[in-house]
Amino acid sequence: MKKLLIIFLIIIFILLCIFGYKEYKYNKRVDVKVPILLYHNFVTTVPDTDPDNFNYINTPASFEENIKTLLDNGYTIISMKDLSNADSGKTNLPDKPIIITFDDGYYSNYEYIYPILKKYNVKASIFIITNKIGQEIDGIKYLSWDNCLEMQNSGLVEIFSHSTKHVFYDKFPIRELRDDVIESYKLIEEHLGKQDLKVFAYPYGAYTNETVRTLKNNGIDFQVYDIGINNFKNLDKNYIKRINIPCEMTGKEIVEEIENRMS
Repeated sequence: MKKLLIIFLIIIFILLCIFGYKEYKYNKRVDVKVPILLYHNFVTTVPDTDPDNFNYINTPASFEENIKTLLDNGYTIISMKDLSNADSGKTNLPDKPIIITFDDGYYSNYEYIYPILKKYNVKASIFIITNKIGQEIDGIKYLSWDNCLEMQNSGLVEIFSHSTKHVFYDKFPIRELRDDVIESYKLIEEHLGKQDLKVFAYPYGAYTNETVRTLKNNGIDFQVYDIGINNFKNLDKNYIKRINIPCEMTGKEIVEEIENRMS
């Protein structure tokens, strides 16, 4: 009986230590906000008119100004992998982390933005529409798999899924979204190798509670589909928020937008 009591007490002690450590990690996360910026396509000359009200295009010069301003204001640009590692307790986040993302997989991300990422040695994530890779559609060119592989191998760019065909998946049977995401990552891994971290950005931010549960149960680590800023204290990996950056929004305006949303 005495031996069983000692074993029982040891187990209780270990459980209390684990619980205490989790509470410690939780408390460490209290005031860390994680803004994620969203860009799309890039053009060197802004057109006079735009069907999307200039919300989904930007210029390389404006992007570089954004990066410089963020760095000058003390932000540390991290990757989704860095966020994942911090969430699992493997690493700590910097005081002012920020993540840079791009949707759709435009060739302009490689042509204009990748050189800027290399120049400033900063990380970014690109969410690709896999069926558009290597295509030119309505005069708009998309990344090739070789472009994606080169950027991934640099260690600066992560490649994630933005679906195979970019439709409103909240209006389709849940199995269609499930199969689409599985297919998109099958293609990504065929061309870029095994992906230890799988993130999915919903086209148009269109989701349902059922789609969220389904993707969580099918190996998707992070789901991205809302507007706002993430709080690391209660980070929900299935409900990641971003801030869209419209055409030629300045770095100062971005910093002000972040601070206003954090207040």
